[in-house]
Amino acid sequence: MTTTTTTPEPIIRNGVPVHKLFATIGRLRNESDLAAFRFSARNRWIEGTASTSTIHEWHGVGADHTHVREFEFSADHPTLGLGYGPTPQEYVLHALAACLTLGIATTAAARKIELRSVTSTVTGDIDVRGVLGIDAEVRNGFGEIRVEFEIEADAGADAITGLVEASKSRSAVYDMLAGETPIQVGVAA
Repeated sequence: MTTTTTTPEPIIRNGVPVHKLFATIGRLRNESDLAAFRFSARNRWIEGTASTSTIHEWHGVGADHTHVREFEFSADHPTLGLGYGPTPQEYVLHALAACLTLGIATTAAARKIELRSVTSTVTGDIDVRGVLGIDAEVRNGFGEIRVEFEIEADAGADAITGLVEASKSRSAVYDMLAGETPIQVGVAA
């Protein structure tokens, strides 16, 4: 008698390779030392309030890697700058939206929910008197950040709310902003 083994077709849902998602989760569950990732950005001052960051190298799954290409992002200040790019604070809003959105996409894929559209508006309120040293009692960062999603999917309102809540509970950027992340700032010797 001949036994034939077939490999299941890779499942791609919402653009997420579900088979890779679950394989990665399984591997990291069994080999937790591979779950230590390190991301970095290199920043260079241009002039005035402008700078450019490049992102290319990263470490994860036990090895050093590079992205498919080097990414470059410029930042500037809207009133003091020369228009090189958005403010660093706007990049933080983008990072939060991007992290929550990818969480929604992967959670929906894992839960067999087909997404048709996911959009969000992220708004952060900041009183710049703290940043400018005008009032030491005013916080330098955002006083509040609001995220509002609009999601079209083959699921009911409760399931869609569940996607957002699951994403929020697992979002690294949400955690960094809502929690206290130790940050060390120094000068290279």
